[in-house]
Amino acid sequence: MKHIAFTIDHKFVRFCAVTMVSILKNDTPTEVTIHVIANDLLEEDRNILVELATSYGAKIAFYEVSLEKLEGYTIRWEGQRLPMVVFYRCLLASLLPEDVDKVLYLDSDVLVLQPLDEFWNTDLEGKALAGVPDDFQVNPVHCNRLGYDLSYNYFNGGVLLLNLKYWRMHNIEQQCKVYYRENPDRVLYNDQDLLNGLLHEHKVLVGMKWNVQEGAYRVPKGKSADWQPPYKETILHPAILHYSSRKPWQYHCMHPLRHLYFEYQDLTPWKGEHVLNDFGPRFHRFMHLLPYTLGFKRSKYLSL
Repeated sequence: MKHIAFTIDHKFVRFCAVTMVSILKNDTPTEVTIHVIANDLLEEDRNILVELATSYGAKIAFYEVSLEKLEGYTIRWEGQRLPMVVFYRCLLASLLPEDVDKVLYLDSDVLVLQPLDEFWNTDLEGKALAGVPDDFQVNPVHCNRLGYDLSYNYFNGGVLLLNLKYWRMHNIEQQCKVYYRENPDRVLYNDQDLLNGLLHEHKVLVGMKWNVQEGAYRVPKGKSADWQPPYKETILHPAILHYSSRKPWQYHCMHPLRHLYFEYQDLTPWKGEHVLNDFGPRFHRFMHLLPYTLGFKRSKYLSL
């Protein structure tokens, strides 16, 4: 059984549903249990997610988080946009049942496009988690800020395979709170910095195909418009596609694989819904793209 966790609020139910469907279409749904951690879901929200999961033969469970578990945490980056939900992933070891030894945490802006078996079966013996490097090249800024050697690299927090057995044995949940409290000058990007800083020696890094972020599709500064990356095969065939910056549901999204999102959304109750159905956003998108259409600006994205 693969255990998949989502930490959301009411506003992210639609996006969570799309990610869920992408899993259930591309893996074996009868071998999947979805764990949804959320405090403000409506009965309608739960019913939608339950119906989606059970229609494919998957299991689903819901959990709430007490305020005491979040004591000591504050949003340090993007405080006006991000909810406290971002810290829920630090609490999964105590929220989920004791017999769940590991869980795959996913942000709700990803699509799972290949079976998860290879990633799920990553050897986590003696490790707290498996993650994916935040970029194809090590960013020294993150490692230096968090005070560890570049050889450990820096992982993205949107796709994490957590060894809950290790977390419980070493009380990582409490260690997270202590590290967050004692390192206010180091921890900028909330839980992502927290987990990297605390667990950089206790992780496994897996292949980039398991968390292909938006930046991988952009033309790097200083490169010509026809530049092709050495990792082109990875971005053409991602196992997990992560819309980590511009979201497909935003009018100004220019991601070259934006269309895939709506293909999966059409398998949910939100079929056909699109920001561009309204004239205002459609006009704003037209104006946004006009400089690129007229050739005044070159595309920020690779030609696939």
